[in-house]
Amino acid sequence: MHRVVFPMVAVWLAWSPVHALADVEIAGIGNSLEANVRAHLGLFDLGCDSPPWLVRWQFRDADADVAEALEALGYYDSRVTKSLTFPDSGCWLATIEISAGEPVVIAKLEAQIDGSLANEPAMIHAMQLADDLRGRPLNHDEYERLKRSLMDIARGLGYFDAVVRRSDVEVRTTERKAAIHIHIDGGERHRFGAITVTDDLLNQRLLDAYVPFNEGDFYSAELIAQLRRNLADSGYFAQVVVVADTEAADSLVVPVKIELTRAERSWTYSVGLGYATDTGPRLRGDAESRRLNRRGHRAAVRTLVSEVRSTLDAEYRIPHKDPLNDWFVFDAGVAHEDTDTSTSDIMRIGARHSYLRWGWVESDFVELTTEDFEIADTNAETRLVLLGTTISRTWRDDPVRPQRGLRLNATIRGALQDLGSDTTFLQIRGAAKVVRGLTDTTRVLARAEAGWTWKDEFNDLPPSVRFFAGGDTSIRGYEYQSIGPEQDGEVVGGSGLATGSLEFDWAFRRGWSAAAFIDTGSAFDREPEMVTGVGVGLRWYSPLGPVRLDLAHPLDEGKSGVRIHVTIGPDL
Repeated sequence: MHRVVFPMVAVWLAWSPVHALADVEIAGIGNSLEANVRAHLGLFDLGCDSPPWLVRWQFRDADADVAEALEALGYYDSRVTKSLTFPDSGCWLATIEISAGEPVVIAKLEAQIDGSLANEPAMIHAMQLADDLRGRPLNHDEYERLKRSLMDIARGLGYFDAVVRRSDVEVRTTERKAAIHIHIDGGERHRFGAITVTDDLLNQRLLDAYVPFNEGDFYSAELIAQLRRNLADSGYFAQVVVVADTEAADSLVVPVKIELTRAERSWTYSVGLGYATDTGPRLRGDAESRRLNRRGHRAAVRTLVSEVRSTLDAEYRIPHKDPLNDWFVFDAGVAHEDTDTSTSDIMRIGARHSYLRWGWVESDFVELTTEDFEIADTNAETRLVLLGTTISRTWRDDPVRPQRGLRLNATIRGALQDLGSDTTFLQIRGAAKVVRGLTDTTRVLARAEAGWTWKDEFNDLPPSVRFFAGGDTSIRGYEYQSIGPEQDGEVVGGSGLATGSLEFDWAFRRGWSAAAFIDTGSAFDREPEMVTGVGVGLRWYSPLGPVRLDLAHPLDEGKSGVRIHVTIGPDL
């Protein structure tokens, strides 16, 4: 902080017009020390048109300003050589040569915590970090942060009566040693009291599932924050306010008040336009209700129309034990798909249980599907009663352009004729994608996908359960579903799949990056016949999400030309 100035000086600085700042030269110390000196030195507030008496007055106090700035960082033996000149024309110049000397080192750090607060894991960890200060130059700001962090931990754990009994720093300048003493009396820990809710938008059983603690549990600010996040992430409310009224605490009990504001509309509607090379232009329309009743049931209707695939789906969701991650879902839908390899009309109805297990999202499902399809010279209708499980996990450090991220998913599904299906098969499919930053501007993106199908009669399998390769998210440089086993010159899909990709991404300006990639893989029956595509791309991180433009060239013998791929969506 600057030294206190006379009232008339403060008034002059506040009301004087904007002026050109003078030149103050500082030499002899490093950048970190110089930055603190500049923050303390009153001369830096003065301009070329400042009155000479004020400049001389601040210049006189420069020694004290420098000493104060350096002592804050542990340098108590500084020396200052300075000069001030007023040329006949132009601005005044101040030169300050500083010798910081050797810093005072923290030789002793005594931190005493009384009561059960001393046994809290968070406090033990904080004290272990505090031990690292020993042997380092004294920094008064670090000392103040240490005190604040210890008290913040105490209050966050419900030790609201904690007080600092002693807090001081002893500095022995001749020995260049310092001793820090901190003594905190933790007192007793508070507990959660009664939980009251100002609105009955949800029934009590569902609301209780969002509360991560019980009345009588030890207080924790982290659990209060988690409760606030749980209610906000539920999607049921327009506004969530959670108040732990520590001022009203009585007999070491803190009451908790939850204020909920219902959303204005029970149904929301959205319409969107998109484009991808695989599907062409597409129109999407969604209608969703996030709260049909006090039990938290939800419903949604979604439709997608494009040149290649058009769908209409409806679902009904019921929360289970953990309403954030545990749901029963009943859904139904129809789809029409018309690609260069096949034509399908699909009707389905199903149910699934989706929940979180050990950090993975698991979904167990049963689905009845009928598919009327034409592929090569096969024209058939197949009924499948599908049973299966899907597990997935996604992590990323940035939703727009992650520097580190991972996406994993795997599905096992099958059908049995004994359970009402027209054919019997078992299929396993897995995929992985990894993003790793090399520098602040460069990344590597790698992905792989593999699958295999055990089947009775391959021709009985509809296109929706066969494997194909090629397209925007598969092997660029090749058309959508154009890679796979052929029959009479037409691609009919295979029982196996293996694809991989490696991409290098460079951000050359804010919101834009360039990429180079290689994709390879195959859809096959017995042995894969690998094909490869290479290319370059441009990425625009638009307000609606990343837009990718790729120019890809196939390396397969007999293939030529460049294929353009356009996709919209996140990396993970």
